[in-house]
Amino acid sequence: MIGINTKARLVCIAVTVLAPAFAQTGAWTPPVVLSTGGQGWEAAAAIDGNGNSVALWDEITTLGQLWSRSKPSAGNWGSVTEVSAALQTSSVLPAVRITTAGFATAVWSDTSGVWTADRPTASTWNPPQLLIPGASNPIFVMDSQGDAAIAWTVGDPPATGSSVMAVVRPAGGAWTSQQTVASGAYVSADHAGIGADGVVIVTWEAYHAVCKKYSCVLSAFGQHASRQNAGTGAWVDSGLLLGPDGEPHDARVALDSAGGAMLAAVNSAGAYTSTTQGTSGGTWSPFKTIVDPQGISITTDLASDTAGQVTLVYEFIGFSTSQAFAVSGSISNNTWSTPVIVSGSDTSLGSMYFALAPSGEALVVWVTGTATPQIHAVIRATATGSWDSPVTVSGPGSELAPEAAAVSSSGNAIVIYSAYNAASVHTEYATNYQP
Repeated sequence: MIGINTKARLVCIAVTVLAPAFAQTGAWTPPVVLSTGGQGWEAAAAIDGNGNSVALWDEITTLGQLWSRSKPSAGNWGSVTEVSAALQTSSVLPAVRITTAGFATAVWSDTSGVWTADRPTASTWNPPQLLIPGASNPIFVMDSQGDAAIAWTVGDPPATGSSVMAVVRPAGGAWTSQQTVASGAYVSADHAGIGADGVVIVTWEAYHAVCKKYSCVLSAFGQHASRQNAGTGAWVDSGLLLGPDGEPHDARVALDSAGGAMLAAVNSAGAYTSTTQGTSGGTWSPFKTIVDPQGISITTDLASDTAGQVTLVYEFIGFSTSQAFAVSGSISNNTWSTPVIVSGSDTSLGSMYFALAPSGEALVVWVTGTATPQIHAVIRATATGSWDSPVTVSGPGSELAPEAAAVSSSGNAIVIYSAYNAASVHTEYATNYQP
């Protein structure tokens, strides 16, 4: 799953939408229990180019432990492997990414800082290492070759100021020492993206704050994007892209295989807008409007395939309904299609997850807000194709919630969701899609 950071905006401009009318051509497997022996929480998932899956979650027994299981494309889930024992917190929010060839990297955090562990292809997990002592809320990205980056925010503003920091890792190499992406009285990381050639972009905002005893009033948000080309070690600030104005812009960024980039952000009027950058960096293009949602919109994510075909997924909330939308664009010319409803007949939903493969296959997952909630999923087989019809991928249980989604260039996909079973045990379930 690509990272999720939601933001809501209210605007009043109508938009025409199209709804797909295709049936799903593949099949989802019946849900399988992943977590056993305790309470499973906070799952993550990834799937490689051959359709092999890996799952990661926080298993709470006497202490929290990070557990993992793997599944070959045509086989069953294997036994549990311990990735990290005795986690020093009850909220680790693990993330896992995997290369096309099957090399996996996990990142999580506890009160000690940010940890990481690797699982080489066709091997077992290496011992975890404390990568960033004292850090929290990592933003982790990795491309299909294994180039990776982690960004985070540190500081005690305004006393000592704040900084956006990063570490990067070339495919097959080691993590760098900590690098400063941006610093100031008040700065905060938004999002990060990485291209198949190792280019990394971190979006961040500078802002103003007036703090009293129990709260702070934030204003004058200014949107920036800092870029590091592979092997350079230098971060280049875009300068002010949007603002300063009264609301954060929640910018998302995606890159193609050559280093071309698309940044999507919410402007001061509440519209989704986009700007692009060339393969070597430099000046960002003028912003274009992607869509002006009619009502409250919550961003799910933005992602690109290697060819630069970009997809933005968001939730639209009307007066009494909510629906999932997707809109497709191109990094090469910064043009966008008409938004499409991907949630079919569902008119009440939440907790959306979106995943996109390097070759353009895509997956959107959500939980319905009905009296008996279900986990629904919808597949798009190609970057320029139509979305299939949503299907139910969950089984019995109460308080269902999606927790992870991933899709591969082979067309295989995985969804992990949680629910309380009949014995009131919080359990992680996995279901796989075979094209």
